[in-house]
Amino acid sequence: MSNKGNETDIPETFQSLLVAFSLALAFRGFVVEGFVIPTGSMAPTLLGEHVRLQTPDTGYEYALDPSPIRRSAKSPSDAIAVIDPMISQDRSVGIQTAQAIFDQRLAGDRVLVLKYLYEFFEPGRWDVVVFKSPTDPIGPSQNYIKRLVGLPEEQLLVVDGDVFTAAPGAELSEFRIVRRPGHVQESVWQPVYDSDYVPEDPKELQARLGRPFDGPPFKTTGIVWSLDDTRAWRCETEAKTRLDWADDELPLDDFNAYNAWRYPQKISGTRQSPRGRLVLRDVDVVSDLRLSAAIDPDVIDDFGTTLDLSLRGHRFRLQLEAGTASIEMLDDGGQRVGFEESTYGSGPGGLLDVVFTHVDQSLAISVGGSEAVRLDYEWSPMERLEASYIDFDLKSYRRDPGALRLRTPRISWNFEGSPFTLRNVRLERDLHYKTGLLDRGQQVAANGPFIEGMLHSTDPLKPAQLGPDQFLMFGDNSGASRDCRYWGRPHPISIDVTGDDTPFVVHRDLLVGKAWCVYFPAPNRIADQGPAIVPDLGRFRFIR
Repeated sequence: MSNKGNETDIPETFQSLLVAFSLALAFRGFVVEGFVIPTGSMAPTLLGEHVRLQTPDTGYEYALDPSPIRRSAKSPSDAIAVIDPMISQDRSVGIQTAQAIFDQRLAGDRVLVLKYLYEFFEPGRWDVVVFKSPTDPIGPSQNYIKRLVGLPEEQLLVVDGDVFTAAPGAELSEFRIVRRPGHVQESVWQPVYDSDYVPEDPKELQARLGRPFDGPPFKTTGIVWSLDDTRAWRCETEAKTRLDWADDELPLDDFNAYNAWRYPQKISGTRQSPRGRLVLRDVDVVSDLRLSAAIDPDVIDDFGTTLDLSLRGHRFRLQLEAGTASIEMLDDGGQRVGFEESTYGSGPGGLLDVVFTHVDQSLAISVGGSEAVRLDYEWSPMERLEASYIDFDLKSYRRDPGALRLRTPRISWNFEGSPFTLRNVRLERDLHYKTGLLDRGQQVAANGPFIEGMLHSTDPLKPAQLGPDQFLMFGDNSGASRDCRYWGRPHPISIDVTGDDTPFVVHRDLLVGKAWCVYFPAPNRIADQGPAIVPDLGRFRFIR
């Protein structure tokens, strides 16, 4: 038998492999490229190096940034507090050693980036973008990944965590809030509480917490509920009853579980940092919230529920009753300043799968996955500041925003007309961009003189002024993100490349591409101490 065919197959196969390899390199170089997320500035949307914990009390799983432990631990045997975010933001439910934490570290997410997309399409607000750092374009962290918030040729101002924009030259009163599209908003909600996570042994947990554990962070008024340690909450009365959110147990603020080791925890009654120093928690009140639940009334025709939100000096009433959904907005004097209503239909057997939302100066009620009614209110930045802060004073605010007190939101949830059962109760908070003062440690000294004042784009009298080809990039992990608000002056190399010496902005020429998907999430370990090599396919996701 002749072997001539086999002889010709070998060079042909080699040539095919060479072509395929060349095409793969070209595709990587000019179409897509993989990047590893180095830090947690976009957490929890995208994760840098992290430790993934599942708490022993409720089984809640979350990712944490281990870098504060690396910086502060004096020895591998140091005791590090561990919290359960479904129980407390700052009280330890357990202790691990620094070494045990280091042994659990996982690599950051790996993402695919669509390179040169912006050669053909304009960058869009809220895109997640990879770009060259304007302040350090040649350092080890030259590639940054953030969310694009500010667009060319506009003014932009951050107020109480939200983004306001206006045309160039417009007065402050002409700024209007920017609302995220639904798919982006859905991706940035962060959990505050979920009734699916219930402690297995409340009494034992109470001993470790060092304070009473009263069950879910809701207080009942007048009527006794069955909600202590179950996932289904039952109320056996037709009379009016109410649940009040217990802000002293789980505060409504911009706490991010990924940053848990950046905040101090209470150990043996004392609030401490990982090294034992007494420090304050750097958190801001958040009033943009989403509350959802499955409500199962015994008699749907008799049942009604009203969510009362007291925030920003106003009262918002979101009501479902007899097939009508309504939203009412009242000022501090009790006068109606907004109202909308519509009809809705319940689910099978009268089930109400309901979502109450207040975000970006907009309120909505959804039933069964469909929006039933919506009410938007349009405040200018100054109206928002005066409503959000107690005794707001612009001069004091510009001197130090942290010295003023934000109004704490209050949640009261009323029910009447029929006995009912509540399940899947979830409370989430919106992404909240922090304000504050510029920090010398966040600016590169070699780039030029230090810039003082409020964080960029947060001073009401000095909104960001974006020219042609200039963008603003913020991190989703606003409490721990080195982004445009902090940077200061660009590096001389960046200026040479772009011809733009404007501080705090990203020039179009520094854009690399749009982050498309997490194609290789941090792999799981074979065992607790084994290598992390098992692909975590369940965390593959497209980036919104």
